[in-house]
Amino acid sequence: MNFFSGDSTPARPEYTFAPPKFIWRYTIIFGPLIGFLVGLGLDAVSGDYPYYLVKETLLGLLAGAIAPVLVILARKFVLRSPGSPDPIRYYSSYLLAGLGTGLVVFIANVLYPSARVWHDLANLSYLFGITLLMLPLGLIADAVWAQRAERTRTRAIFGQYVSESIANRVLDASSTAALEGETRVATVLISDIRGFTRMLSELGAEQVVQTLNDYFTRMIDVIGQYEGAVDKFIGDAIVVLYNAPFSQPDANERAIATARAMQAALRDLNRVRAQKQLPPLHIGIAIDVGEVVCGNIGSPKRLQYTAIGAPVNTAYHLASLVPAEMIYVTENVYRALGSNLSVTPVEQIELKGGTGKLDIYALQS
Repeated sequence: MNFFSGDSTPARPEYTFAPPKFIWRYTIIFGPLIGFLVGLGLDAVSGDYPYYLVKETLLGLLAGAIAPVLVILARKFVLRSPGSPDPIRYYSSYLLAGLGTGLVVFIANVLYPSARVWHDLANLSYLFGITLLMLPLGLIADAVWAQRAERTRTRAIFGQYVSESIANRVLDASSTAALEGETRVATVLISDIRGFTRMLSELGAEQVVQTLNDYFTRMIDVIGQYEGAVDKFIGDAIVVLYNAPFSQPDANERAIATARAMQAALRDLNRVRAQKQLPPLHIGIAIDVGEVVCGNIGSPKRLQYTAIGAPVNTAYHLASLVPAEMIYVTENVYRALGSNLSVTPVEQIELKGGTGKLDIYALQS
C-alpha cells in the first residue's frame, strides 16, 4: 500500500484509506472553523476581543494544513505490516496523527507567550482535542472515499454491459421510476453489417471476434459523442435509442448526426484494415421514430433496459434492406425534420402485421 501516491486499495475491503489530499479537504475546513469557535468563546470569557479569535483561527489553520502530512507518517509507522491492519492499528493511526498535530500546535502556542489565564487552558486543549478530533475526521474521509471508489468501480463494470447513459441512470436513484416502465416518443437507430454471414465463413472465429470488437469500439465511441443509448447488440447489429431513457428534444438530429459519423468512422477503420490486408466492412443504417414502451424488462435475476414498439420493429426490418454505405429514414423522421433533411424517396415498405405502408427515404450525403 503506497500512502504517498494515494493508493487506497487495502488487502481487506473493510479498510479503505482516503489519500492525504482528500483528508486535507476536511481538516483545512474544520481546523480554522473550530479554532474560530474556540477563539470566539475565549474572547467572550476574557473580554479580550479579538485577540483569541485571531490566534486560535490561525492555529486551527496550522492544524488543518499539517494533519494530512502526519497522517502519512502515522500510517507508515503504525501500518508498517504489508497486510491489513487490525482495528487497533487502524484507529491508532489516526489518534497518533492527531496527537502529532496537537503537539505541533501546542509548541506553536507555547512560542506565542501570553500572561492571560486562558492561555494555558487553551494550550492544553490542543493535545486532547485535536487528538480526539482527528479520529472522526479520518473515519469520515475514509468512508466517503470508499463510497466514491465503489461507485466508480460499479459504474465502470456496469458500463461494460450497458451504455454509459443507461448505467448512469440506473445508478442515479432519482431515475428509478423512469426505468420501471414508461411510454416515450423515441428515435431508434439500427446499424447492420452487410455480408456478415459470408464473413463468418471466410474468416476464422478469432478474426471475427477481433473484427467485431474493433468495429463496436469505434461505433460506440461515436454513439457516445451524440449521447445515444446503446440498447443492445443483435449479432453484428447495434440498436441505439434517443430520447430514452432521458429526454432529448433534438433526438432526430442526434440520430442523423450519429449515422453520418458512424459511416465516417467506418471509412477510417477500413483504411486500417486495408493496411493489414483485411477485407473492408460495409454497413447500412436505418432510423425511425415513434412511440415506444421502455423500461427494465426481464426477471429479478436478469434485467435489461430496452424499448418495445413499432419503431423498433420498423428500424430493424429496414436495416436488413438498406444497401451498404446508405442511411435510410422513414417518413416519420422526414416529417419530424421537414426541410432540414435532404433525402431521396426510395420505396414503400409493408408494416409488420399488415397495418399499412410506410414511405422510405435515403439520406443524401
